[in-house]
Amino acid sequence: MHKDEIIAEVWRNRDAYAEKHHHNLAEIVADLQMRQKRKEYKLVDRRDRTKASSRPRSSAAEA
Repeated sequence: MHKDEIIAEVWRNRDAYAEKHHHNLAEIVADLQMRQKRKEYKLVDRRDRTKASSRPRSSAAEA
């Protein structure tokens, strides 16, 4: 099987991040929540898609 370098890099970064937080899910969640509150990070909420755009999406059949 071909080794995908991009996927390998993502996995290395994920493993390093988990190791930094002692593989503790509560620590990881707390860190992510803290990052959301900082000004340099913009949180995008995609739950309510009706507010995202007033322009209707075109379907693949129309193209």
